[in-house]
Amino acid sequence: MRARILTMVVLALVLSATVSQGEWKMRVHEGAATTEFTVSNVDSLTFYEVVVPIPMVVVPAGVFTMGDGVAYCGTNQREVTLTRSFCLGQHEVTNQEYLEAVQWAYDHGYVTATPTSVRDNLDGSTQELLDLDGSGCEIAFSGGLFSLRNAGYGINPEHPVKEVTWYGSARYCDWLSLQAGLPRAYQHTGNWACNGGDPYGAQGYRLPTDAEWEYAAQWNDERIYPWGNEGPDCGRANFYHTTGHCVGWTSPVGSYPNAPAALGLSDMAGNVWEWCNDWHVCNLGTVPVTDPTGPGSGSGRVVRGGSWHNYDYGLRCAYRSNYNPDYSSIVIGFRAARTIGAL
Repeated sequence: MRARILTMVVLALVLSATVSQGEWKMRVHEGAATTEFTVSNVDSLTFYEVVVPIPMVVVPAGVFTMGDGVAYCGTNQREVTLTRSFCLGQHEVTNQEYLEAVQWAYDHGYVTATPTSVRDNLDGSTQELLDLDGSGCEIAFSGGLFSLRNAGYGINPEHPVKEVTWYGSARYCDWLSLQAGLPRAYQHTGNWACNGGDPYGAQGYRLPTDAEWEYAAQWNDERIYPWGNEGPDCGRANFYHTTGHCVGWTSPVGSYPNAPAALGLSDMAGNVWEWCNDWHVCNLGTVPVTDPTGPGSGSGRVVRGGSWHNYDYGLRCAYRSNYNPDYSSIVIGFRAARTIGAL
């Protein structure tokens, strides 16, 4: 980043000189995207630090085979091209990260809260976002303040947030966008479409698409599991092994970092299921597609990755399941994403 800034400063100094012939153009490159400016129209350049609220890693654009021919709702195999690089949360959103964001949202009037529930308060929506009296919720609310609570397994700020609905996951992404002064990705009426049905073009934070999640999990060799092709065991993921629970509850995020080493993701298998942006459909077909967004409507939203309370069937990169978007559970959480070109 420092080298890039220095290069831009040098360019600014060079371009400030008098141009005697023709018209000078300046091109700014961001991954595969290029923006061109006419130098004579540029008054000044401003450099500023963009603070990323959660740890994220870059997933480069590319082509992969979605589905593995075996996994549930992953038996169809099709070539998928993702034209936009994106950032994906290094780990699942934690109790502490969600607590801080929902407190900010409450203080700004974007949500309403009681000791039993957090609900949306924007665009006329009153959807439940977080079930505070759910058996697995480790966040509490009282007197205008959110805090961590013991749901039977101690105080766990670094464990993934649970009892969060799909709406609560999408809403968290919007809170990050609002904090950063970015357009919200989600509408909060109708079917809560992301960026008018084009999640890849959203400027703000959002949930990963179904295709993006699988692409990141199997990066970049079509591996069966996020760590490789070896079968699951309790050293690779937190799940329900044939001999019983590996842990019996969620683990702190980052406890299982053996996702694709080139990306540095963690917990892409087990711990909690992760909400994705797409409406669910089981059979995706075999026709090659580019930047797929899933069906325009449905009854369930995609979840990926398996959980601490599920058998190893859900740990395969290609395994796809779903839940109603207003459902919450001790086994469902999420991680956030953002298109690179929007950074």
